[in-house]
Amino acid sequence: MDFEGRARIHSHLDIAPLIDIVFLLLVFFMLTSTFMIPEAIELELPESGSATATDITPITVSLNQSGQIALNGEAIELDRLKEAVEPLLEQDAGTPITLKSDAHTKVQQLLAVMDEIRSAGGTNIALATTRKQRR
Repeated sequence: MDFEGRARIHSHLDIAPLIDIVFLLLVFFMLTSTFMIPEAIELELPESGSATATDITPITVSLNQSGQIALNGEAIELDRLKEAVEPLLEQDAGTPITLKSDAHTKVQQLLAVMDEIRSAGGTNIALATTRKQRR
């Protein structure tokens, strides 16, 4: 017997609230997570007992063990380093430059980078180290 007054019950799943919750969680995690800017090359800085904390400098040159160079986080070749540093020193030749060199870098590679910076007009070069742990 089929009664005409009865409406059929249609069951369906409404996913709109589920999508709202997923986007809410996405926004929450995006806003609460911290973002770190990765260095262009991985370094293990040398240790020094006389290391002191200094301010962040506007120019940072990184040199890893295999000889890869990065200027302010962007990879660069040694023969282009002078050309890239010169415009940064145009305003003030005494602008501090931090040189981050890996603990296992060959001294000759380090000196070649320092020579390029000096030939670009850089005179205020600081070597970055980590503080040696006392035992």
